Amino acid sequence: MLPARGPGGGAVKRTSGPIGERKAGAGHPGDVHRNRIVLYMYSCRLQLLYMSSRGCQTADMAATKTPPPDAVPPGGGSPGATRSRDGEATRATILTAARAAFDGKGYAQTSLREIARNAGVRPSLVVHFYGSKAGLLAATVEWPFDPDTVVRQVLASGPDHIGERLADVFLATWEQDGRPNTALTLLHAACERPEAATLMRELFTTCVVAPIVTAIAPERAELRASLVASHLLGLHVGQYLLAFDAIVGADADELKRALASTIQYMCTGPLW
Repeated sequence: MLPARGPGGGAVKRTSGPIGERKAGAGHPGDVHRNRIVLYMYSCRLQLLYMSSRGCQTADMAATKTPPPDAVPPGGGSPGATRSRDGEATRATILTAARAAFDGKGYAQTSLREIARNAGVRPSLVVHFYGSKAGLLAATVEWPFDPDTVVRQVLASGPDHIGERLADVFLATWEQDGRPNTALTLLHAACERPEAATLMRELFTTCVVAPIVTAIAPERAELRASLVASHLLGLHVGQYLLAFDAIVGADADELKRALASTIQYMCTGPLW
């Protein structure tokens, strides 16, 4: 075969790439079309290999239409951004299913398989996102305050008003808009499972109560913080789990005053 000739009669040098495309400006219009076909075939082959590695059936692969190589996902985003959005949506779906299961059956009676089934995903995907059932439980709990902000605000009132401020914060913690919030799910679970009890201690005591008590009463701070946390949690067990009539029916201000005075003594009073 004779080499192709340019306008001046000289041979046109071809590239050595797999497609054999001529230098820019020297190619025939048909080369562009042929190259796009080759790229499209490569794209189809890569997609078939990818789908095969994921266990898809041949019939499914044959029915799949491969977009052109320069196609852009709906909305103009990159494939990576699309996967990120899909992952966030899956996490949210799992979290919604977990909240419903924990609220309906309790932590101990709920399995990861059940949550995965209700969310329409594999159990391994739940573990991938949240690590364990305890990790999933921690993610479902939405405290109605930021711990660091509460610590600063309570300490700003001075040591003489610590009991009152803590009572204000934690009486409001368990109710939002007049109804119990998801923090009660963790309280229920803490009475049933050791891992949930550990989460409760970390979220409730270590992150909030202990820093406040340590700042105003460093002497026996760990014991004081444990007493305060036990008193606050015990009140809510009596109010929401055991439902003592006198506590459930108590006036909110009266309950706050009684709680505040006891907490104040535990924080600043003599322990012996």
